[in-house]
Amino acid sequence: MFTARQASFCNGVHGIDSSANYTFLFIRYSIFRGNIMRIFGTFFLVIFFTSGVAYAHGECCLSRSLCEATTSNVITATNFGLSLQYEYSNMETIREGSHSRSPNSVLDDVASTWPKMPKEEKSFSVPTRMIMQKYTLLGTYSATKRFQFMATIPYVINDMDMKMVMRSPMGMDMKMKMEMDAVEGFGDMTLMGLYKVYTDNSDFPTKKLTAGMGLKLPTGKNDEETDSGHLVHAMMQPGTGSWDPIFLMNYMHTLSPVILQTNLMYHLTTKGDEGYEFGDKVSLDLVARYPIAGYLNPGLELNLFHAGQDKDHDGKYSRPDVSLIDNPDNTGITSVSITPSLQIRIPKTGGSIDLKFQQPLYQHARGVQQVVDWRAMASIVWAF
Repeated sequence: MFTARQASFCNGVHGIDSSANYTFLFIRYSIFRGNIMRIFGTFFLVIFFTSGVAYAHGECCLSRSLCEATTSNVITATNFGLSLQYEYSNMETIREGSHSRSPNSVLDDVASTWPKMPKEEKSFSVPTRMIMQKYTLLGTYSATKRFQFMATIPYVINDMDMKMVMRSPMGMDMKMKMEMDAVEGFGDMTLMGLYKVYTDNSDFPTKKLTAGMGLKLPTGKNDEETDSGHLVHAMMQPGTGSWDPIFLMNYMHTLSPVILQTNLMYHLTTKGDEGYEFGDKVSLDLVARYPIAGYLNPGLELNLFHAGQDKDHDGKYSRPDVSLIDNPDNTGITSVSITPSLQIRIPKTGGSIDLKFQQPLYQHARGVQQVVDWRAMASIVWAF
C-alpha cells in the first residue's frame, strides 16, 4: 500500500493541527440583563465561537448541519442552546449521471486514450472509498423572543482510498491501490441570524415561520499542498477562501399529534481567494414526527439536494489528466434521500438525543464522481 506522502503523483488529503478555546462565561452574565445587554452578549458569543473553525465540501455539505439544527430543540432554547453533532458518511459508489461505474471501468476508459508507448509515464487515479466524519459544535443565543443568533464550528476527519493505473514508456500497464493520509482539522465557520416571522403562540406555538440569513467566513486554509508541491483536492481543503451568504426558511405546523416541518436553504457560493468557486447549493427537507409517550419522537424525512458545478477560475486545483476528482467537470449533483429518525428527550431536563440514518433514493451526478452511499447522524442537544 502506498501512502499519500509516498505517491507524489496524486493530490491527497492532509491534516491540520489547530487549537480552539471556547468559553461561555459571558453568556451566564448576560442572561440576567435587559435586551441591550443580551445583544452585546450575543456579539461576545460570536467572538468566542470564532476562535476555532471548520467546513466540509461536496455532497457532505454545510447545509446538513444547519438543517439539523432547525429541526432540533436547540433553536427552542429560551436563553441559549448547545448541540454536538456527529456525522458519518460512507462513499464508495462512482456515478456517471444516474448510472453506477466501477473504478476499473473508469481507469480502463482513460487508459484506452493513451498512446501504447507514451513518451512519458502516464497515470490516472480514482477514489474507491471515502469516509467523511464531521463533529459540529453548534450554539444558539436568543437576543430577544423573536431574534436568535446561531454559530457552527465543525471539525472534519476524512479518509480516502484510491486506485491508480500507470503506463510506462515501454507500454507496460500497472494498477495499484493507495491508502491516503487523513484530512483532520478545522476550516470555515458559519454565523447566522434567525428571526421568527410568525408564531401563533409565543410559548407553545403550533404554527411558526422562521427566516434566517448568515455568512460562511473564509477562516479555514485553502492552500494546503502535497509533498510534490501540488494543491490538494479542492473538495478536501479545510476552507474555501470565500465569503458565502446563506439563506434559510423553516416552517413548523402541528397537526396533533403529528409535527410537520419544512426547511429550505440556499447557499450562494462565491469565488475564493485562490480562484476556486464551489457550485451553489440548495436543499429542501420535509420532516414529520410523531410523539410517543412524551419522550420518544420517531420521524421520517424526505431530503432534496442540488449542488451546481464548481469553477476553477485560475486553474490552480485542476489536474484532469491525472485525477478524477481534480476535474471541475466532475462536480455538481442532484439527489433525493429518505431519513428515518428518532428523537429521545431526557426527562425533566432540556436535553435530547437525535439519531438519523440517511439513504439516497436517487442521485444524478454531473460527469463522473464518487457519491454518498449512506449517512448516519447523531446529536446531543441541550436547551437552557
